[in-house]
Amino acid sequence: MLSKANAVETTYREMEKIIGNLVECYAIPHTRMCMRWSKPTKKAYREEVVGWLEDYSKSFRRLPKKSLPGREDLPTFARGLLDAEIARILKGDNPEVERSYAHLFS
Repeated sequence: MLSKANAVETTYREMEKIIGNLVECYAIPHTRMCMRWSKPTKKAYREEVVGWLEDYSKSFRRLPKKSLPGREDLPTFARGLLDAEIARILKGDNPEVERSYAHLFS
């Protein structure tokens, strides 16, 4: 069994990995499934990807409000990671989203 501090630190690392994979493993497949029969603009496609991420973010309320000294609690940490990823997507700076759009519609 991990100590409380190690368990929380492990959870922070796991959350970084989950958010890092969320776009490619969750949001893009759902977006493709819903939008493949239309020809959305890139902006609309990106917004749909973000919509799926926002749906996922509702699960953050289930995260324990644990933290390490000087760090945000886990739900706040997860939200911050997701917000950074959403900003990248909306600016067109997420290569997976851009490739997915190009694969379907170009």
